[in-house]
Amino acid sequence: MDEETKRSVDRIVEESRKRKARPPSKRSSPSAISIDPNVRCLRIYPVEDSRKTVPELKTIGIKLSCEQAIRLARVLLAVTQEWNQVDLTAYRFDKRKSDGTYHITVTSTRPVDE
Repeated sequence: MDEETKRSVDRIVEESRKRKARPPSKRSSPSAISIDPNVRCLRIYPVEDSRKTVPELKTIGIKLSCEQAIRLARVLLAVTQEWNQVDLTAYRFDKRKSDGTYHITVTSTRPVDE
């Protein structure tokens, strides 16, 4: 990891530590964290034209480039400093036309009073 990446991760972790822990209760919007929780990936398996139905599926897969894996790792590292649980949502039917990637969002829970 290069120095700029280390500094970026350290800054994100430090910002996350400054926030007080909150008990989970409802879904948190992506704006609840200071970094963009939207990540791209190369592929989500099973592919959209798979013959298997959801009940038949035993696994799912996400194919990431090296840069995408690092980006996802940064987001996960930042959010786990504050959140006890993390939800990953992968949009396997929404392929971006410009680069052919798929969208993944990182979310979690937050107190009801917010």
